[in-house]
Amino acid sequence: MRNTWYGRLLTGTLCFLLAAGGVFMPADAIATQGDETTSSAAQAGEVFEDPSVLSETQEPAADTQTLTEEEDAVIAIATATLTLKVRREANMESSGNGSIPKDSLVYILALGDEWCKVDTGRVIGYVQTRYLSNIRDKTLQQDGAQSDTPEATPSGEASGDTPEGFVPKFKASAYKAFSARKEMDERSSSLFKVSKYEEVSVGAIYGDWSYIQYKNSYGYVLNSALFKWDRIDAYAGDIPGMPKATGLAFINKSATIRSYEDNGGEVLKTINPGSAVMVSGQDEFGRHSFPYWRTTGYVDEQDVSYVIPVVPWDEAESGDMISCMTTFYAVGVHTLQYQGRNYNIYLASSYISGLVLHPDETLNIYNIMGPYRKSSGYHKAPIMSPHALWGYGGGTCQVNTTLYNALIQVPIYINWRKVHANVGIYYCPVGFDAAVGGGDITMIFTNTLPYAVRVNYFMSDGCMTVALFRV
Repeated sequence: MRNTWYGRLLTGTLCFLLAAGGVFMPADAIATQGDETTSSAAQAGEVFEDPSVLSETQEPAADTQTLTEEEDAVIAIATATLTLKVRREANMESSGNGSIPKDSLVYILALGDEWCKVDTGRVIGYVQTRYLSNIRDKTLQQDGAQSDTPEATPSGEASGDTPEGFVPKFKASAYKAFSARKEMDERSSSLFKVSKYEEVSVGAIYGDWSYIQYKNSYGYVLNSALFKWDRIDAYAGDIPGMPKATGLAFINKSATIRSYEDNGGEVLKTINPGSAVMVSGQDEFGRHSFPYWRTTGYVDEQDVSYVIPVVPWDEAESGDMISCMTTFYAVGVHTLQYQGRNYNIYLASSYISGLVLHPDETLNIYNIMGPYRKSSGYHKAPIMSPHALWGYGGGTCQVNTTLYNALIQVPIYINWRKVHANVGIYYCPVGFDAAVGGGDITMIFTNTLPYAVRVNYFMSDGCMTVALFRV
């Protein structure tokens, strides 16, 4: 008992002496301890403001671009075309200070030809202008609150973004947990939260934003927070993020597909002469770009012999192509299982190619490609199943997914489809796959166009393209 009393007295005396003498732990020592949250943030690549780097007395680097800026107010917004590294100064030698995810909104404080000063909501820094798309002005409302000016009317002439006038045009699921906003601004007040993978209804789309209904609540959310989109109204308009073809390019020689996002530094694939590839446009350097797995690839202009243009569905005449889509698969893998998968891709596509679908006609893809058995001619191949690594018909899902991505580019109604899993499949963007198998794992669609359409597949080793033509 006495020892305990002496111990407490000694501890109290030491604490008093330390405080009275001004002996405290140095600030840098405190910083090195760090709590669990700070350590996790550092491991995630976050870099916090360094006053010494941002000192007003620091001389700018020689190649730093001069930006005209009156004050740190948002003057424009844009969309990140890839994951952007935010730098402390406007030059490539400057250290990083966080990042902005691909497809996220970028809030611009000062706009330059090479660099933009941006506010991430956590730090202020600089990103390269060439990696921003859809740069538009930021306007002020009369009450002084900032909001995005809608760049387009709601898809499908939606009845408006009010609870009273809400008409569901699409359904989608939350790709990640998010908060719906009162206005089309990430800094706007939060109205309600939606958990990951929960389904919502979409009544109107304004550029990067959607007006949604979740249970009995309504608000705005960024399109990038949603996935697994399906139209409720076949004429509702484009699904955000879907591949959109402008033409079908025919390759005139052995061509190299390169990565568009790193300016051609990475070789993605080599395709054969005669291959037909869906293209999404041509840039000022003559490069034809298109989706490649979950990134963007391109071929050079000299690799293309000619391009069949996509004609808008409401302007098309008999024989015109109204949409197309390409996916890529592995070749040169000489195991029997992968040979089986490639065989199944050719077989399943041959069942569909040449198919004509008349107005108001509904088709269950299983009735064309199925059953997926040895007796139907299918070979063993790897499959996505929790119960088996392989089965008959592996590869048919890619045939169906390629068709699905061509169908959704026009007002053809998808009655039913299933994705492989919430994580998606490697050969297309997340949420844009359509699995086939037994039971309800199939795709059903109805031709809601005012004319008949024909489906044609163009096949070469490693490159599968489907195109829709007006009959």
